[in-house]
Amino acid sequence: MEYAIKGATLLLGGNLEEVKGQAVWVKEGKIRRVLPEKELPESLKTYEHNNKYLVPGLIDLHVHVMWDGSGDPVATHEKEGYEQMIIRAAANCQKYIQQGITAIRDLGSIEDIALHTAKAIDRGLINGPRLIASGKTLTMTGGHDPFWGRFCDGKDEALKGTREQIYKGAKVIKVSATGGVYGREEGEKVDHVELTFDELKVICEEAHRFGLKVASHAIGREGMKNSILAGVDTIEHGHFLDEELAGQMMEKGTAWIPTLFIYQEIARREDIPSYAREKAAQIISYHEEAFRKFFDSGILIGAGSDAGACNAPHTSLLEELKTMESFAGSRRDILKTATSNAGKILGMKLGQIETDYEADFLILKENPLDSLEALNSIDKVYKGGVEVTG
Repeated sequence: MEYAIKGATLLLGGNLEEVKGQAVWVKEGKIRRVLPEKELPESLKTYEHNNKYLVPGLIDLHVHVMWDGSGDPVATHEKEGYEQMIIRAAANCQKYIQQGITAIRDLGSIEDIALHTAKAIDRGLINGPRLIASGKTLTMTGGHDPFWGRFCDGKDEALKGTREQIYKGAKVIKVSATGGVYGREEGEKVDHVELTFDELKVICEEAHRFGLKVASHAIGREGMKNSILAGVDTIEHGHFLDEELAGQMMEKGTAWIPTLFIYQEIARREDIPSYAREKAAQIISYHEEAFRKFFDSGILIGAGSDAGACNAPHTSLLEELKTMESFAGSRRDILKTATSNAGKILGMKLGQIETDYEADFLILKENPLDSLEALNSIDKVYKGGVEVTG
């Protein structure tokens, strides 16, 4: 499989610079070269996409593919059997690829459903994006999202839980360092510290020993601090980010996945359980303030929609990007959170039109640097150099 695409305006490299007159040469699923169109070998098969835009495939760093995105997805999964949940996960993955989201990170699924779904995609059994999944979340007994939790109490259990998820094929380890807004009506608050620093440190050390990154659900400040100092790779949500924590994140290279849209939705929608709505309403102003203050601070920020959760259907990445744009940052920098930044956070050669990167890209009819709505103007989607829709 070898061909080139020319005629389109490229959003090139890590900074998504607009470039014309350059072609993308694809070979064996990767971008072999980006070169001037006039230098293309005459023998190379070429496709022209004049007056269109070739941009990196999008990446959503925080989803739950087995959830349905209704006002109360926990109620849905309590009514469904395992078979229905895994079928839902497979169906949801196909929506991502249709919308130009060529990679997703799933951070929590009952009975490791996302791990099985990822294997089905890798084997070509179903169509879908690259799926980097954690399976069960490591949490304390009774901790946040217990329905897909692997309970870990003490350092020995934290070590064993980490090894279990690695053995089952997890490509990222998810932990709950604090309580949350949605999931349980009683028994948790957003500032509750759940996994301890010592437990988190063991998890991070073991995951990193096997080359895996650790994502931490962390809303309250103390749980965020424990996570950062223990060595997690990403803070998920992070409502109470402040100067001290931001400095620690930059020093340690900890990335931030703010997931703004989902908390805005939970706070305002009447069809969401009242306990969650009330908790979200109390903290969204801190979330917005932190994002405005630290978006341009030097912290590496990635886009995650929390799709599947309350009123966040698959897909909701565009809504997350639009929420970011309403608060802070240039459109180019916001688009980077779902492309080049996200690839860096994953530690994978994704999210850039660049030599040796995976050939995951979109052909758009409009320029997303002019409007984020242009991300809906999909003409074609390529994953690993193969056209998968269009």
